[in-house]
Amino acid sequence: MLNYRKGQLCYINKGSKKKQLSFLICAIFLFISPIGILAQQSKNITVSVKEVTLQQFFEEIEKQSSYKFSYRDIVLENKKDVTINVSSQPVEFILNKILPSRGLAYKVMGNSVIVTAVVGQQKEEPKTISGIIVDKAGEPLIGANVIVKGTTNGTITDPEGNFSLKTSPDAILEISYVGFNKQEVHVGSQHFLSIYMEEDSKALDEVIVIGYGTTKRQDFTGSVSSIKLEDSLIALASNLNALESIKGNVAGLDIGATNSAGGQPSMQMRGQKSISGSNDPLIVVDGVIYMGSLNDINPNDIASYDILKDATSAAAYGSRSANGVIIITTKKGRSGKPIINFNASGSLQTWQNRPKLMKGEQWLESVSARNNSSDLSWLTQQEAANREAGREINWLDESTRTGWVQDYSVSVSGAGEKLNYYLSTAYANNQGVVIGDDFDRISVLGKVNADITSWLQIGVDGAYTRSNYPGTRANIYMATVMTPYGVMYRDEENKLLERYPQTQALINPLWGVHDGTHDRYDERNSFRLNAYAVVKLPCLPGLSYRFNYSGNLNKNQVGEFYNERYFVRQGAYDDVSRYTPAAYQLLLSNANGNIDNNSSSSWVIDNILNYKNTFGRHTIDLTAVATRDRKDYGQVISRGNDFSANGNTVLEVNGLHKVVVQKIELNKWRRSNIGYLGRLSYSFKDRYFLTGSFRRDGASVFGVNQKWGNFAAAGAAWRISNEAFMQNIKVLNNLKLKLSWGKNGNQGLNPYGTLSTTKNGSTGGLRYEFGNSSNILYGLAADALGNADLGWESTESWNTGFESAWLGSRIFVDLDVYLSRTTNQIFERDIPVITGFKKIKSSMGQVNNKGLEITVRSVNIDNREWNWMTNVTYWINRNKLVHLYGEDLDKDGKEDDDISNSRFIGKPLGVIYGYVQDGIVQEDDTEYIKANGVSAGVPKYKDLDDDGVITSKDRDILGYTSPSFKLNMSNTVSYKNWNLYVMVTGTFGGGGYYMKSNTAAFMVNGTGNFNTNGIYIPWWTPENRSNTYPSATFSGDGGRFQGLQNRAFVRFQDVTLSYTFPQQCVKKMAINNMKIFMTVKNLATITNWKGGDPEVGTPVLGDTYPVLTSYSLGINLSF
Repeated sequence: MLNYRKGQLCYINKGSKKKQLSFLICAIFLFISPIGILAQQSKNITVSVKEVTLQQFFEEIEKQSSYKFSYRDIVLENKKDVTINVSSQPVEFILNKILPSRGLAYKVMGNSVIVTAVVGQQKEEPKTISGIIVDKAGEPLIGANVIVKGTTNGTITDPEGNFSLKTSPDAILEISYVGFNKQEVHVGSQHFLSIYMEEDSKALDEVIVIGYGTTKRQDFTGSVSSIKLEDSLIALASNLNALESIKGNVAGLDIGATNSAGGQPSMQMRGQKSISGSNDPLIVVDGVIYMGSLNDINPNDIASYDILKDATSAAAYGSRSANGVIIITTKKGRSGKPIINFNASGSLQTWQNRPKLMKGEQWLESVSARNNSSDLSWLTQQEAANREAGREINWLDESTRTGWVQDYSVSVSGAGEKLNYYLSTAYANNQGVVIGDDFDRISVLGKVNADITSWLQIGVDGAYTRSNYPGTRANIYMATVMTPYGVMYRDEENKLLERYPQTQALINPLWGVHDGTHDRYDERNSFRLNAYAVVKLPCLPGLSYRFNYSGNLNKNQVGEFYNERYFVRQGAYDDVSRYTPAAYQLLLSNANGNIDNNSSSSWVIDNILNYKNTFGRHTIDLTAVATRDRKDYGQVISRGNDFSANGNTVLEVNGLHKVVVQKIELNKWRRSNIGYLGRLSYSFKDRYFLTGSFRRDGASVFGVNQKWGNFAAAGAAWRISNEAFMQNIKVLNNLKLKLSWGKNGNQGLNPYGTLSTTKNGSTGGLRYEFGNSSNILYGLAADALGNADLGWESTESWNTGFESAWLGSRIFVDLDVYLSRTTNQIFERDIPVITGFKKIKSSMGQVNNKGLEITVRSVNIDNREWNWMTNVTYWINRNKLVHLYGEDLDKDGKEDDDISNSRFIGKPLGVIYGYVQDGIVQEDDTEYIKANGVSAGVPKYKDLDDDGVITSKDRDILGYTSPSFKLNMSNTVSYKNWNLYVMVTGTFGGGGYYMKSNTAAFMVNGTGNFNTNGIYIPWWTPENRSNTYPSATFSGDGGRFQGLQNRAFVRFQDVTLSYTFPQQCVKKMAINNMKIFMTVKNLATITNWKGGDPEVGTPVLGDTYPVLTSYSLGINLSF
């Protein structure tokens, strides 16, 4: 069957003489049609395509004209792809440039164009073609792919590099091999082909974004990791936060768990450097320092990340780069016709590692054991009735649900010769697992870049985001301690909640969530505007000037109101009129609310002068920057309580002006920065590389004597693999050695933190009291003493390592070893009140970090059907507190530790300090019982000082919260149109307490018969002499016993499976590309941790949101 495309004038079916005759008549008619028809009916069109098939080339002409192309498929087989860029030309002109060189002719009739092969160009009989494929050194390439272009006919080379296959003489062979450039070879009359493959330099030529510019990876002397998100499987996961996509993919970058709807994870790079200041990396978006919230960035708009980790790479940002820099680049249009992209996904969320609360009879047994009595008279009437009827409540089930996430985005993008644009809008909604925990976000982004002239380029982009966190979420802590025989509803038929299902100390976990007694709203609006202009100065080739402006405006409003019904004992919807006037007035007096209106505005201005040129074998890149930024913040909080004078709460927060007690709080601050940067990069013979930079920064937040800081950096690299003596190492394709040093800063201080302050209040610090005991007024008193010498936290660091490629660039290995020293830590210290002040901020202390980072990327399989790539990241970090306050109060010749804050000189931060448990006290431990006044069944501790008594001197370092190392691995497997991505993360070492407190673990504190921590504990009894758990009557020992345990875990973090529909299927629906995908996030966790989640480190009990498992389905369409 020889088929014509839809829309053709004539059809032919082999074997049908009648149809063959019809085709012949049609063809003759077409051939004798006037030649001028095409010119007469044609209009001028513009075609700009690159390496597209002839079919796609014809379709592009059809879109811009009234013509329809007809041809037999065999005519186009093995024809060379089309690359052409013409503007406003007739169709005839365009066809004449393309078709003759491919052995094709065309004829026109009406609106139809018939494409045929010219005489002598018809398809010839197949023949056998053989050959050998080698690299530049003549070594055979094993397993190279040889495919006839446009077909599935192909083979791979044998161990000697040889291949053989049948094809026609007019065929084009596509040759590909990992680490080498793809080649196309015309068969023609040849029977044997000798093909030499050239190494692919894309990895070396890869452009990375650095501070105030870009550079080639091969020229860079620092440590940088790059993640390309656009069109990758990583981007398919339903991540509502901009950082979740790269979690685990970058060695040295720790990204925490997102544990609330619309939450933002913590982040830390290369260990904790600051004790009291921020450890967050600096965020840069599209080349400009970003001062907004990461939640305002739509993850679907992100094209790539560049993570600058060492001092040399981050030094361009000077005073704010000590914790590293994360550069986010958003998407832009691609050359060609406009592309509409639609992405939609829906996710179900579950809480897998949820506490397993005791059943009713287990709870009774536990409480009876605590009370040391089997008498159940303590049960309330309602509890007893529920037990008798067999009714139990799992409060955790009642307070949680299956979460639901919706994520939609639409973008329109395109680019021509002079204009590039990208427009997008997105909507995300998250109904969290905990009832009442909700989040939704609407975002819009528009970007336009234009080449005005050959020397002037301008661009502008604007973004708007509205985020909403409505409502009140259920109290998880209450849900985990409530009696299973409690009462959820006072009136179950009408769903009227009981406020106190158990005791006056335990409120129903759903109270105030959806019953109208507690209203809460939190809406945040963010506006961003970026603009730039680039001028290529004609006076000197390679010289350019760039101006950047970025402005951010954030307006937030948070309101909360508790009406009088929140404080009633019975159902929230009970008729409050049944209360006496006095009782109702008391309820009204408890009603309260607040409104928090806050806004911030910020701007950044960069002036960047760059000169880059090559002189023979020498290349220089010189950058000079002058930058300023400022941020202003204002806040007004209105508080009010006691609506008794008003008589009702109908107006809720809008009636705060009518309350008995009113309070207005004002907060306003400004911080500004100015900086000057000079940077020089030099390379010689693409083999030797040097970088040096110097930046001087001024910041308003520091003392008058320390407002300016100087930050320098230098780096060197040697691409040793380009040396002549390395050329015989066949397995090595690239090896670059690097070394860098630098000094960066950290602004770990709030505005006005260097000034003396006063305080007005009844607690804390010094205070002045006026009036009498029944009516006390408090005046302002001195609080903190100012410090004009308070300055920068600074981090000096070294980095050395290598970047390498092996085995035909199938394996990439990067290694970095670093050492950093952070000095001038900012602390708030107590000082003698005789000074007239209570505290002062001072610069002191030193923290060192050292570590190792290894990244291994490999292409395991790469052929015409299968592709399998692996990425492994490993890192280890060790920090040490070198100096603290510089005090030696005990005169032992050593600097004193800060035991109350678990800070020990010479030890890492995150020390776990306490008593060493030595099992459980048994009845025969008579000496221990006598010396410490305890009884059998309580925790036993080691007497480290051998004085026979357990005191504070017996405390010791039990462990550290920081992990020993992290190891992550991702695999991407593709088979035809199927793609699978699996990310497994591992955290090894690091400890924590899995019990919130003594009372939370064993629940004997006199306030009620609480449920336990979710485990039916085999507590100690005289008959069951456990050496792990105390007796049920154990009521705590001052915080000594909390259950220390290792938090190591391995987690299947991301699993994504996608299928891309064949183009011949979706083209019929006018769709360019269609992909469906399924993603599972946090599929499973392997751990011995007994608490809530090992990553978050939460104890068994607590009102902390869990890490969730999500199951997503989605679709991606492009038109």
